Amino acid sequence: MKRPHILIVDDKKDIRLTLEITLRADGYRVSCAASGEIALDMVNKDRPDLVLLDIMMPDLDGYEICRRLKKNEKTRGIKVVFASAMRKTKDKIEGLDIGADDFITKPFNIPELLAKLRVHFRVMDYHRKFEKLVGFAHNINVLDIDTMAQAIKNELGELITADRFSVFTTDKDGGHFRLIAHNHAENEMDGLEMDFDKSPMMAEALRRMEEVSESDFPGSRFAADVKRDKYTDDYALCLPLQAGSELLGVLNINGNSNGFFDNLEFNFVALIAEILSASLKNLRQLELLRHLAITDGLTSLLNHRVFHERLSSEFDRSKRFKQPLSLMMADIDYFKKVNDTYGHPVGDQILKAIAGKLKAHLRTVDVVARYGGEEYAMLLPQTDANLARAVAERIRKDIESESFTTDKGKLKVTVSLGICDTTANNFDSGARLLAKADEALYEAKNGGRNQTVIYNQKDSL
Repeated sequence: MKRPHILIVDDKKDIRLTLEITLRADGYRVSCAASGEIALDMVNKDRPDLVLLDIMMPDLDGYEICRRLKKNEKTRGIKVVFASAMRKTKDKIEGLDIGADDFITKPFNIPELLAKLRVHFRVMDYHRKFEKLVGFAHNINVLDIDTMAQAIKNELGELITADRFSVFTTDKDGGHFRLIAHNHAENEMDGLEMDFDKSPMMAEALRRMEEVSESDFPGSRFAADVKRDKYTDDYALCLPLQAGSELLGVLNINGNSNGFFDNLEFNFVALIAEILSASLKNLRQLELLRHLAITDGLTSLLNHRVFHERLSSEFDRSKRFKQPLSLMMADIDYFKKVNDTYGHPVGDQILKAIAGKLKAHLRTVDVVARYGGEEYAMLLPQTDANLARAVAERIRKDIESESFTTDKGKLKVTVSLGICDTTANNFDSGARLLAKADEALYEAKNGGRNQTVIYNQKDSL
């Protein structure tokens, strides 16, 4: 970290020397000026963080120097602390009124002087941090978790005094952690996933829904079950990331070099946690909206609109790479009778159960949607009609043999399926493929139901 720069302005050489030795010993970078004109010239060449300024000087007095510094847009942010033998209240008020930040009387009480300077630099440091924090809050308020994680990795380390940090998100149940950002040296941590009980300290923070801290982590109860050579940090802090009662993740802070947190640092880190929580909550809500926009609310399958989008893209891909594509339609037989006899809540249970069966028999590359009512549509890339029929038959037989559990007891249903592919048919659009698969479904239902029919193939199974 860059050392703070102090400019001492005093026409007395012995005072300049005493202050220079004292401040250098306390870790500051120090410059000295014997007059106001020299001081203003030095400020323009090497801008200090703070000017320790005498008032009574032969050329320009301290008040005039302060006025000039505060009127200049480039220098008005420099802290000005008057150091003077003038003790009257009116003198101090005059100095503060023209923009000075503090007033210290001579002769100096060195411990008091150093303490005041530390306070000023700490305030300056937090002012800079809050400016960065505003940018950080903006940069992590993004539309996807990867961009957010990169912003955290790039910027969070500059906001905290700790050596290391890590940010985990949780699933909705709070039982599983996923590491999204960290500044640890170990690359193997990237993408780390772990269960709730693998980190006792994080687990406790999330159970209590409040921060958990240790100033001697290696000697704490949390380190009992971990490898000591990997957890040598003196202090550790876990803050749950939450929105109300909803758990979103956890922020871990740990290190050695700066000792444990005081209240000011802790409050700042707690504010960071609130900002992270708000951004994670926004992302979770955005993901929910995206999910609702593309899925059927009852079955969680893709909806009618999204299926047509996928049909168009898969059809184009099939044509471009000259690979087969099968479209399969499925319809629950006599579903109106189920609703009329058992009621719509039971019908909804059947719709969800059938959706589960379809997903269980399809690959991750396949597409399944609730097309409307009791009808489902499926896309099977790189699959011709005969292979699709084998899949359809597994689905049909599985559903036929199942007794579905409903609020009105066990219930058996069957499905009819229609298939069309791109191999034997020179279709010019996905819409034509869909229409012919629907014709095959109509044949299956019209021919007795509980069977599979392929378009242009009259045999059924």
